[in-house]
Amino acid sequence: MFSRLELLLARQGEILRLSSPEVGLFTRAAERGAVLVPRASCGVLHSLGRAFELTVPAGAGGRVRNAPPEALLAPVGYGTVLYELEPLGTDLGAAPAPSEAGGVAEGHLAFRAPCSGRFWLRPSPQDPPFVSAGDVVEDGRTLGLIEVMKTFTHVVYRSGADLPARARIARLCVADGSEVEDGTALVELESA
Repeated sequence: MFSRLELLLARQGEILRLSSPEVGLFTRAAERGAVLVPRASCGVLHSLGRAFELTVPAGAGGRVRNAPPEALLAPVGYGTVLYELEPLGTDLGAAPAPSEAGGVAEGHLAFRAPCSGRFWLRPSPQDPPFVSAGDVVEDGRTLGLIEVMKTFTHVVYRSGADLPARARIARLCVADGSEVEDGTALVELESA
């Protein structure tokens, strides 16, 4: 399970620099030319035995102008520049359209998959689901499991920059046993 960390932001003229907020090994970097928008996932940082999903800070975004690291797990220090972004000429602070938000209704939030794999809503076929539409979730509540190569990882709700401390599940976005990609909306939420 990934915790989220927001990248550090610095401006140099029109160029935005997004830097590592911790020391560790950086992986899953966005390619040169990719467009990064506020709150988007943009890599993973492994630090002290934990994996952190890196996200773009609010109000930042643009097209990646630097190449990703050559190493699969690139060592980085605190403040190491991971991305240099050039402006796109659009309002990147605007909310994405519903199709870009992964099918989430306007005014609702999404809890997204921390990695790719098979998403399970229940611990076993005969057990009830971890959560259902209408449930109120708080930090630490298990929403489901992600299976990768017969290894199961608990998907736990964590509040952060874009998720409130308490939220109500408006709907489940994927079926039990569905294959999901990193960043797929798993649960649509509304503030509780």
